[in-house]
Amino acid sequence: MIPISKPFFNSDEKKYINEVIDSKILVDGPFQNKVEKIIEKKINSKSISLTQSCTHALEISAILLNIKKDDEVIIPSYGYVSLCNAIVLRGGKPVFAEINPHNLNIDPKDIEAKITRKTKAIYIIHYGGNACYMDEIIKIKKKYNLFLVEDAAHAFLGKYKKKYLGTIGDIGVFSFHETKNITGGQAGCISINNKKFLKRKDFILDKGTDRRYFIKNFYKKIINPFQNKKFYSWVDIGSEYRASEISSALIYAQLKKITYIQNGRKILYKNYLKLFKKINSNLVRTIPDHKKNKSAYHLFVIIFKNQLIAKKFKIYLQKNNIAATFHYVPLHKSKMGKLFKNNKLIITENIYKKIVRIPFFYGLKIYEIKKINKIINNFFKFKKYN
Repeated sequence: MIPISKPFFNSDEKKYINEVIDSKILVDGPFQNKVEKIIEKKINSKSISLTQSCTHALEISAILLNIKKDDEVIIPSYGYVSLCNAIVLRGGKPVFAEINPHNLNIDPKDIEAKITRKTKAIYIIHYGGNACYMDEIIKIKKKYNLFLVEDAAHAFLGKYKKKYLGTIGDIGVFSFHETKNITGGQAGCISINNKKFLKRKDFILDKGTDRRYFIKNFYKKIINPFQNKKFYSWVDIGSEYRASEISSALIYAQLKKITYIQNGRKILYKNYLKLFKKINSNLVRTIPDHKKNKSAYHLFVIIFKNQLIAKKFKIYLQKNNIAATFHYVPLHKSKMGKLFKNNKLIITENIYKKIVRIPFFYGLKIYEIKKINKIINNFFKFKKYN
């Protein structure tokens, strides 16, 4: 079976992991420090902190925004559960918004329609690595004086105009999960773009302590005895959010070849677009490459005319040992989502069962790409959907 996604490794990953093991420094070490600086420079962020996961980065964002009981936070229903959990864990109420059927990103018009006096923040997802309509969303943010968090789990190195996704709102979060373009196993990071959050984020990342201000030497991990205060202490809420050195070393190895990975994904994306343009069927459409924005090329999704054809397409590809699967089930339709009173979301409910993902990762062999193209072409050519 050709899988949906697969990480790309070479000898670098083992080399740097072995360096970590030999150093005996497994947390808060030089790889974490190097990677944070590399990413800060690469995407022009005020501050990057590596986390154990993107889920943790989202939880940190909700703490920084001081989300509390009865605060409303507008989010797309078509997204991953981690976003919802981050809000609910702080006592906030998720308010689910519609997506735009063209690019599957949150609809700015529905964001504005959902704003009330209790609204505190907007969380958006750059679905598949493609930018939301940021100009419209920024206008809404400023008009109503709301916080904006970019869930850029899919969108590392994607751009809106000249700005990197994840650096436009107050806070951005990224994922380096096994399924993402580059991986640290199950890692992520948070980008602080609003200066007011810079100091507190270190307290939260260090279990609510001011430890970061005392331990400057990552190799010796000792406190300077000449400082007035001899010990760090509990100053805020927080948890064990920082990424390990092994995860950091993996990300460091991946960043060394990020250009090759991204270029390869772009070529594969163009290949699929060309395939579906050639097929020219009114039964299916794709998300086109946007000229003004730079995609992160994280997913390739196909949107079918109806869910029956989508189901037959998935079955046909799987019978031919090619993975093909659905994506998100709308959050407002879930058991937990129904605990929060929200109206129907007609577009989201109508489209999610028509969406299919196909294999998309750097490292697909040429013969595998040819096989995928052939099987997809045959599905439409020989009308396997009848």
